[in-house]
Amino acid sequence: MHLEAPIDGWYVWLAVSIVSAAVGTVALGLPTGPPPDANRAANAIEETAGSPYEASSTYDHDATAIKVTGRTVAMRNEHGTTRATLTYGHVVPVTGNERLENVSAGRAVEDEYAAAVEDPSRNAIDAFLADVESAYERNGDEWRPADGPLRTRTVATRPLPTVSVAVDIERVPGDQTHEVTLEYESTAETGIRLRADGSGDRGRIDETVTATSTRKTETIVHDEFEGAPAMSFPIDVRVEAGGTELCTVTVRADRGDETVAVCPPGGETLETTGVDDRGYVRRDTEADSFYVTLVDV
Repeated sequence: MHLEAPIDGWYVWLAVSIVSAAVGTVALGLPTGPPPDANRAANAIEETAGSPYEASSTYDHDATAIKVTGRTVAMRNEHGTTRATLTYGHVVPVTGNERLENVSAGRAVEDEYAAAVEDPSRNAIDAFLADVESAYERNGDEWRPADGPLRTRTVATRPLPTVSVAVDIERVPGDQTHEVTLEYESTAETGIRLRADGSGDRGRIDETVTATSTRKTETIVHDEFEGAPAMSFPIDVRVEAGGTELCTVTVRADRGDETVAVCPPGGETLETTGVDDRGYVRRDTEADSFYVTLVDV
């Protein structure tokens, strides 16, 4: 018996071939690997950020770019993009800021900001927090190439320095003085500006010193006032540190020959630039320190 294929059989074969080719094309277009795991990256960050102490960690990933915006971590590669939310708090992406990159890699804040520490006109903590603020604002919404592990470090600044100052003024007849002794001490190395102005511009002291962290009291004695024969009461005494006026007192003649506290015993805490009220800075009021979590890719 002779069998013949239907005359339209080649159409069927052609149609099947076209469908097979189309299926093959779709299969070739499917991803060959997974996108980055943003949830695992967020967990790695939070393990460090949630520590009550200084801590650091690294997380190996397969992302080609990372973006950290506030409390959102986004990662992408050729297979897709994923996002995760940090439940603990904000972190600061520091890529592009050399000093903060060095700190995130383990360098001590006081070593990286040694120039600010040694400058009596600056507060080193302010310099560090100013960099943190700049990095947060600049990097907050930008994809950054990720060519290494995700590095996280929570940094605690040293306790904020406190300053105590007292003035001893020797009274002479005529409600004047020829000698003023300023005593100061600080719990950390910081610049202190000491100023005293006599009534009617009769005598002036304006001197900047670098206090040490030894808590040892040092004194400055002045017995000449820019050519004026004496300094007249009342005398205004002011103390500045880190560009901020800490304490002021007016010493009148009836308090001459006694020691007057300008900044009270126990110390006046140096204030900072005020970035501690933002989500990326946590302040420990008991230790008087700041905690910041830095992330570098």
